[in-house]
Amino acid sequence: MLNLLTAENMKSRRSKKLWIVLFILSFFPIFQAANSLMTVHYGTELVQPIDTVINGATGVLMIKKNGLTVLLVLAAFISFYIGEEFQHGTIRNALSLGRSRAQYYATKLAVATGLSLVGTLLLTLLGMISFTFAFGFGEVPGISPYFSYAIKAFITLYLLILANASIYTMIGFLSKNSGISLIWTFLYTVVTGFGAPIFLQTEHFKQVTYWFSESFLFYFDFVKPADIARFPEMVLVSLITVVISSAIGVYRFIRTDIK
Repeated sequence: MLNLLTAENMKSRRSKKLWIVLFILSFFPIFQAANSLMTVHYGTELVQPIDTVINGATGVLMIKKNGLTVLLVLAAFISFYIGEEFQHGTIRNALSLGRSRAQYYATKLAVATGLSLVGTLLLTLLGMISFTFAFGFGEVPGISPYFSYAIKAFITLYLLILANASIYTMIGFLSKNSGISLIWTFLYTVVTGFGAPIFLQTEHFKQVTYWFSESFLFYFDFVKPADIARFPEMVLVSLITVVISSAIGVYRFIRTDIK
């Protein structure tokens, strides 16, 4: 397992796709801070519930502000990262060395987990720095103490992203093709993100809306007391999603005939 992780680490660092992902996630907070600064310069006032991030303190919500972008970027990277292993046949090299399929799957999931963490951490830190430089650090309206809130908010937002990264990893192993995986991951993200609220229109199935992490990521603003009180629920949904998607992915991968 350790050898697989070491090999994946070396491979990932040499991957142009990885650096493209990190560049995109680094670009957005700086661009958005500059854009917000220009907006304020022309007389528009930033409002936290609408703009999400209005100063350095609210920069901890950069993952929320760019949730869809983060998911689509990760979906693209994971789709190509896993799909190319099947298409180029390099997956057979690792398995021929006696590594179990469960270990191989866990290695790919670990890379997706690590990239999600580094990417979201980079996005958050640059967001806080950029918005502090533009508007001062300030505070999150109605939140005290800030440090405790910031840690909880970041962990919760990261786990919501990780839940989707786990789904993308599962889809990648099920489809075994970069193009097909890309289509299905994008469809999954859009349908569950914008389609899940349909369940709210029904009395008996409205709770199904909150079985999907995107429902929290897209429709909660993370500063209202009612939203903060649901952080444990968000964490639980995310962890359950990771466990179930990983179990399905490993089970199907073990039964897959690799040609």
